[in-house]
Amino acid sequence: MNKFKQALVTTGAFLAFAGIGYVANDDTVSANTPRVDMIDVSNHNGAMTTPEFTYMRNNYGLKAVTTKISEGIGFHDWTAKGNIASAKQSGVYINGYHYLHATTVAGAIQEADYAVNMAKADGLPVGAVLAVDIENQNQIAMGRAMQPVAKAFENEVARYGGYRSTTYTGGSGISVSPDGEKAWIAQYPYVPTADMKHYSTEHAWQWTSNQRFASSLGRFDANILYDNFFTAGTDKDAVVPNVTPTKPVKPAVNHDTSAIKKFKNAGNHFTAYKSFRVDKIAYVNGMWQAINFDMAGGKDANWTTNGIPLAMLDNITRGNYRATQVGDTVKFKAGYNHGTIDRYDNSSNGTGIVEGRYGMIWYNANSLLNK
Repeated sequence: MNKFKQALVTTGAFLAFAGIGYVANDDTVSANTPRVDMIDVSNHNGAMTTPEFTYMRNNYGLKAVTTKISEGIGFHDWTAKGNIASAKQSGVYINGYHYLHATTVAGAIQEADYAVNMAKADGLPVGAVLAVDIENQNQIAMGRAMQPVAKAFENEVARYGGYRSTTYTGGSGISVSPDGEKAWIAQYPYVPTADMKHYSTEHAWQWTSNQRFASSLGRFDANILYDNFFTAGTDKDAVVPNVTPTKPVKPAVNHDTSAIKKFKNAGNHFTAYKSFRVDKIAYVNGMWQAINFDMAGGKDANWTTNGIPLAMLDNITRGNYRATQVGDTVKFKAGYNHGTIDRYDNSSNGTGIVEGRYGMIWYNANSLLNK
């Protein structure tokens, strides 16, 4: 939970964090990088969904999610409640964290009580972790003098809320973590590799803030876990979908649809000639998006998989300098109106296209084919 996770911090503040062991990199997980056992999320990542967490679990081995709950005594993260519900449904462990402002024991207790109240309202299970995030420069400068403050927060969330706790901080700020306790440490090597086990005596090591997933927009903090601290206490709440049947089931064979065959015969290239109507519009996942039911394959469209960012579209009805509304006619901008199809789904007649930084968007093959 680096600079992106604090509601009030500016981008420029990140330069200061580099001095306490936060080093930015730009990697994506592979066999050559550390594991992605856990991600931590906040309003920076937008409202996360069950399919996103399920995808991470199935394809990256995700075990746990830690979502921002609160900050100080007046900021409640609006994404926490939904993230907790989505993580439970996806079958991963769910935890929370609080961004601490306090530098005194009394202040830490006050913030802990606020964090617990927000966590309870959001549905964070008793027994989960509610970590304390310590990364303000004035706190780091206190060094070991911050340990009683961190300890006061941890003890209070246990007493008042029934939550377990630990301290999150940067590698150069580890002295703020109470002596004799395991912590959660962030430190980003320029070239992370799978054989790295930094801070292996702690609960967890956050090795990047730039992890990307095909299922989701933006960047995420990725962590490797060294014990079961973040994967305990919420078992009873985890719902694991897609359980393997006890009896073998012969997989269905889904043959290519006629539209998919045409795309494959054309070398997977496409040109989106047709304009279309905006049937729905919403601010989702940190951006304004539109949905056209035909392009999405029906009215059960999903914002994460079928939503088209307005930044990809030209508004034919009112031009690009007025707000797009439901009912407007739009078309793909140059650069997005042609390219290569990256994936197919025969069962839904779907075509998946990686739209640059917006990630994979799924379209109905018939509608994309129409001129």
